Amino acid sequence: MAKNKHITPLNKEFKWDNWKKVGEKVEEKAWTWQNIRKGSAGGTDWVEQQIYYDMLYTFRLGALSPYSKALLEGKLLGTKCPKCGDITFPPRVNCWNLDCRLQKTEWVEIPKKGKIDAWTVCGFAAKSALKKLPFVLAYVRLGESKTAVANILKIDEPWQTEIGMPIVVKMAPKDKRVGNLIDFWFEPDKSWKPSPMTPEKERIKKLCQPVIEWVKTL
Repeated sequence: MAKNKHITPLNKEFKWDNWKKVGEKVEEKAWTWQNIRKGSAGGTDWVEQQIYYDMLYTFRLGALSPYSKALLEGKLLGTKCPKCGDITFPPRVNCWNLDCRLQKTEWVEIPKKGKIDAWTVCGFAAKSALKKLPFVLAYVRLGESKTAVANILKIDEPWQTEIGMPIVVKMAPKDKRVGNLIDFWFEPDKSWKPSPMTPEKERIKKLCQPVIEWVKTL
């Protein structure tokens, strides 16, 4: 079997000290937004965003621009098919149901509550997210949406995350919003109580411990 050269915390050749040096040079924030422009073309208002994340990216949201504008106002906008009634978040310009033959969707506001469909604990990340480790990436269906959206779940003990956990959406302060996914995150609903520890939870907790201790040194 070929020797595993992938750099991960479980690899015996992994050097935490090397990544500590990287962490000292990287600010504790993810995307650095350079500019947000608004305009119109073909009768459609659009939002263009520029982002620096190791390199400069520029993209225009086009028909999905209302989603971005709503985030700036602290709202979540999804789409609903007027033919079959399916609601999707993140939004889709056209219905995904083949029977609807690409029916154009309508904008609807999405509630800021939902349940976890799937999740994972991230024990390693890009440079700018190292100090946030270990964090939970959760796929959540909000309201009556047929699709799930992935985002960070802020929870003190990542290993306590569960399928079906009720969550609430939290928005960044108005002056910090940029019109994209990083404007919000998930937190457990106050009504939720974790189930008892299991062997699987203990396994995940054990895997998180060296990461937690390492992050303290950054």
